[in-house]
Amino acid sequence: MKILQIASGSKGNCTFICTPNTKLILDCGISKKRIVECLQRNNMSLDNINGILITHEHIDHVGGLAVLANAIDTTIYMTKGTYNGLSMRIKEKLDVNKICFINHDSVFKINEIEIETLQIFHDAIDPVGYLFKENNKKLVYITDTGYVHSALYNKISNADAYIFESNHDPEILMESDRPYETKLRILSDHGHLSNQDSSYVLANIIGPDTKRIVFAHISEECNLVQIVKLTSSRVFNDLGISTKNIVFSYASQIPLEAFEI
Repeated sequence: MKILQIASGSKGNCTFICTPNTKLILDCGISKKRIVECLQRNNMSLDNINGILITHEHIDHVGGLAVLANAIDTTIYMTKGTYNGLSMRIKEKLDVNKICFINHDSVFKINEIEIETLQIFHDAIDPVGYLFKENNKKLVYITDTGYVHSALYNKISNADAYIFESNHDPEILMESDRPYETKLRILSDHGHLSNQDSSYVLANIIGPDTKRIVFAHISEECNLVQIVKLTSSRVFNDLGISTKNIVFSYASQIPLEAFEI
C-alpha cells in the first residue's frame, strides 16, 4: 500500500492511497488541479479511481469534491450525516446514485483493501476516521477529533502507519487572536487533538509493526512543527517508549514524499 499525503490542515485536506489494483482519494478539500499536479509529479494519475472517501462535511475536507466527482466516474463513500451537512452548492452538483452511505462502524472492501470506519468526535454531524488493511498491513487515519475513545485502541493498535492529528499547542491557542468561543470549541471533546493528547494516544497504540507516523492537521496559527517534535519526544521518553524504528513526518499544504507500507 502506497500513501501520498497531498495536503493537510485548515486550508485543505487530501490523501491518495493506492495498491497495484486500487486507487483511493481520502477527502477532497483542495482543487482537482492541485491533486492532478501532485499525482503527476509522483508518476500517478486520477485514471481508474476506485473510490472517494470523505471524513466529514467541513469545507477543508470537501471543498473540491463536486468538481472531482464530476470529472471521474467513481463511488463516493460518506455517512448520511456528512451528506446532510454538505452545503447546497456542493450537494446539488453530486449524483446521489454514486454515493455509498456508510456508518461510523462500517466494514467494507474496495477491491483488495478492507476499510473500517472509526467513530471520532468533532463538531460535525457524523464524522469518521478510517482504518485501511491490505496484505497484512494497516494504515490508520484519524484527524479532526477532540479525543480518541479508548474503545478504539485495540482496533487501531500496532498499525504500520498512522496519519494522526496533532493540531495545536494549547498555550499558543489561548494566546491567539481567535474568538474565545472558538478556542473553547477547539479545546473541547468535539474539537481537535492537541500535541500532547495526540502523542499520549499514539503512545498507547503504536507497536513493533509501526514504522511511520505522519502528524497531520497542524494549525498554522496555533502550532509549530518544532513544538510537535518536542512534545511527542517528551511524551514518548517520559513513558519509556522507543521510537528509533519510526519515521516521523509533518503534513502541511506542501505534499509529503510518498511512502509505502
